[in-house]
Amino acid sequence: MNKEVISIYAHNLEKRYDSNTIFKGLTVKLEEGDVLAVIGFSGVGKTTLLKILGLLAKPSNGKLYINSIDTARLNNKQLNMLRREYIGFSFQNPIFISSLKVIDNLLLPLLGWRKSQDIIKYKENALELLDYLGLKEFKDYRPYRLSYGQMKRVDLVRAILKNPRILILDEPTANLDEESATRVTELIKRYCDRRRIVIFSVNRDEKLLRIANKRINILDYKD
Repeated sequence: MNKEVISIYAHNLEKRYDSNTIFKGLTVKLEEGDVLAVIGFSGVGKTTLLKILGLLAKPSNGKLYINSIDTARLNNKQLNMLRREYIGFSFQNPIFISSLKVIDNLLLPLLGWRKSQDIIKYKENALELLDYLGLKEFKDYRPYRLSYGQMKRVDLVRAILKNPRILILDEPTANLDEESATRVTELIKRYCDRRRIVIFSVNRDEKLLRIANKRINILDYKD
C-alpha cells in the first residue's frame, strides 16, 4: 500500500434528488491525522455525504479530490481501485454473506489483492479485534445468528482490518449498549492515533464527538 501523505478535498459539494436538495455549498479539507464528525439527526443527509466521500455515490455538483486526484475524471473501474486501495467503510446496516462464517466474511474482501501468506496475519488481527469488542466467541457463527449490535461491531472490524488510509463509519455507536459503545469509541480512537483520516457520522454521542478535531453539521448546508 502506498505510504504517501493522504488527503481529501471536497469543494462546494451539492447533492440533489430530483427537486430535493440534501446539501449544497459544502467544502472540507482533510489531511492525515484529521478526524471529521458529520453531525445531524436521522435522515438529514449524513449517510449521503459519507457515501460521496467514500466514492460510493457521486455529487450532483462540486469536486472531490483524493490525493489531488479529481475523482470525477475516473471511470468505475478506477474508482473501485481507488476505494479498495485507500478506503474502509462501515455501514449503518451492514451486509454479510449469510452462508459464510463471521471470520470468513472478514477475510473475504482481502482475498485476491493481498498476498496469500499475509492472510494468516490478517486472520490473527481479525481475531484480536473481535476479542477486543467481545465477539471472539462468535467467529464461527453465521451472520444471521448475530444481533444488530454484534453485526455493527463485526462490520467495524471488517472496515479496520485492511488498515485503510481513510476510515469512514456511519453512526458506529448508534443503538449499542453503553459498554459496547465505549469499546467501539476506544477502538476508533486507537485507529485515529495511526495518522489516518477518520470520518464518522454521529447524532448524540458526546464521547464519540470528542474524538473529532473537525465537525460538519449537515443543517448548515441546507437551503
